[in-house]
Amino acid sequence: MNRLALISNPRSHGNRNGRSKLKAVESDDALAGFAEPQDPEALLEALRNFKSRDMEIIAVNGGDGTVREVLTALLRLDAEWRPELAIIPAGKTNLIAHDVGGFGLRPLLKAAGEGRLTGKRKRRRILEIRRYGLDETPICGLFFGAGAFSAGTELAAEKANRIGLYHGAAVIWTLCAMLWRSLRGQPYDPDVESTLMRLQADDGAGRKGPHFIILATTLHRLILRLNPFWGGQNGAIRYTDIAAPPIRLRAGVLPVLLGRPQPWMAEAGYHSGSADRLQLGLTSRFTVDGELFDPGPESRIEITAPRSIEFISP
Repeated sequence: MNRLALISNPRSHGNRNGRSKLKAVESDDALAGFAEPQDPEALLEALRNFKSRDMEIIAVNGGDGTVREVLTALLRLDAEWRPELAIIPAGKTNLIAHDVGGFGLRPLLKAAGEGRLTGKRKRRRILEIRRYGLDETPICGLFFGAGAFSAGTELAAEKANRIGLYHGAAVIWTLCAMLWRSLRGQPYDPDVESTLMRLQADDGAGRKGPHFIILATTLHRLILRLNPFWGGQNGAIRYTDIAAPPIRLRAGVLPVLLGRPQPWMAEAGYHSGSADRLQLGLTSRFTVDGELFDPGPESRIEITAPRSIEFISP
């Protein structure tokens, strides 16, 4: 039998009406620990308890945001303690589970009870986003976005989810809406196109001025077979940034989404590659795994990926 602990987020989209299901499994013999924390401090205490009991595997029942909170709490608790994670996808998009794999609750418990959670592992680097001027543990996650992507996240929350679109459907709707507004010269937010940003990859020359979009991730596979990254891939973090206003956006959309750049794109401000450290100057909010954050009092952040975590894959 594998020693399995479960962290569950009752506010995740897929869990809001599933309390009876969780009640039914709390006494399962395969479940050596269970917590339903309501805030970051309760989550930290639950993980501290699991660590003291030498839990081998932590199952995360929630969406991308729940995974982000668990990863951040693990760093806050002990950067050297890295239990394996198993994801039970219960969010609106589940981008992380799409890459590393996800379980149903009962199949996971059955496999743990039979000692079968010893198979495939997927190791992923974890982004650490440090906001200058704040005394806090870096925000940990796997997908970062700024500029139009942050505005698109707000739009998805306000409109796509409101009309019942989730997962891949919400991504398609949001993407189409973002592109349509951009092509018509109507940004999501009046500040998006005038937002001044600076991006420096490792020790290279920084690119200053307005940016239309910045993406960064350590995931290997995105939803809908999207792959908006190209160039050298020796660094831990894949990133793409597009200057604003985007030049020839209509012609550049498909090459960007597929990671197949055209010869004219670099000169037009379409850049992509990889790095071990990204430094950004931001004057607007950014997203980490679906949640919006302010850039902090100095409007400056640093993204690194010094640690990795193993995810159990079905």
